[in-house]
Amino acid sequence: MPNDRRAFLKTAGSVALSTSLAGLAGRASGAAQRHPKAPPLGVRGSVPGKMLELNGVRYHVGEQGSGDKVVLLLHGMPDTSSVWDYQIPALVAAGYRVVVPDMLGYGETDKPQEPQRYNGELIIGDMLALLETLGVSQVDLVGHDWGAFASWELALNFPDLIRRHVALSVGHPDLMTHVNTVAEAKDSWYMYLNALSGSDQLYAANDGAFLKAFILPTHPELEEVWSRLKEPAAMNGMLNWDRANPMSLAYLGAFTRQVAPRKCQVPTLGLWSSGDTYLWETQMQDSQQLMAAPWHYARVEEASHWFMLEQPQQVNKHILDWLQAS
Repeated sequence: MPNDRRAFLKTAGSVALSTSLAGLAGRASGAAQRHPKAPPLGVRGSVPGKMLELNGVRYHVGEQGSGDKVVLLLHGMPDTSSVWDYQIPALVAAGYRVVVPDMLGYGETDKPQEPQRYNGELIIGDMLALLETLGVSQVDLVGHDWGAFASWELALNFPDLIRRHVALSVGHPDLMTHVNTVAEAKDSWYMYLNALSGSDQLYAANDGAFLKAFILPTHPELEEVWSRLKEPAAMNGMLNWDRANPMSLAYLGAFTRQVAPRKCQVPTLGLWSSGDTYLWETQMQDSQQLMAAPWHYARVEEASHWFMLEQPQQVNKHILDWLQAS
């Protein structure tokens, strides 16, 4: 695929997307949760920033630091930009300009109620428009969960734009949908449920009882999450990611693909946490098979899916070591 960002922004239909990941679900985890004092950035609101209109949608975009070295941080479900509160100060102290949006449907960013606006290709188009608007020609890119889905697709389709890449929790998308066992397919049950009609009502009932017990039980700040998701527009915004990118179509693409899996041309660090009950470790480890650039895998112990909150020192060291490597 030609790496023509302007053409992509005009068509928003040429990225070969092959996965649909909400990256959340749940079984309770016994992972230890360690919370160092949080820096006063978002304090679980949105990181302070400004509103930018991107492809007809208003995005809230936080910026910290300055200079030519730019890092773009992309969060996933069910978070906001402040999920990176521990990483932003470390990156700024290392001399980076940090750009951190609230992704579509979250925080202070618009929450379109039409599922189709959350199509993966449109989300990628929004991130390209963000960088164009900011006048950034190349970034280091870090993504978690749905944000990692976006970061992988940006790295795969626009390698000239990405200097170095860090993917948290989610492996190469062309491997994610090639499940090898029934157990792996069953582990994606929450992705199917999120896309079903009535899931919003189910998750909202009884003060979010089902959501808290079965979908997000291991989130270290569950009550803060619920304080946002109990708003119907916010709940729909979250679920629209799965509605617009259903697993059935991801599996269809994987099993009918007529071309070889894509090779990643961007140096990539894959980070996975030992207490992640939502994804399996091999989907990250096996990403090495589809790398045509340097690859490194690291496992963070004693942390759940949200290990940037629970083990920030380890996560920060891995990210900085990778970004600063020659």
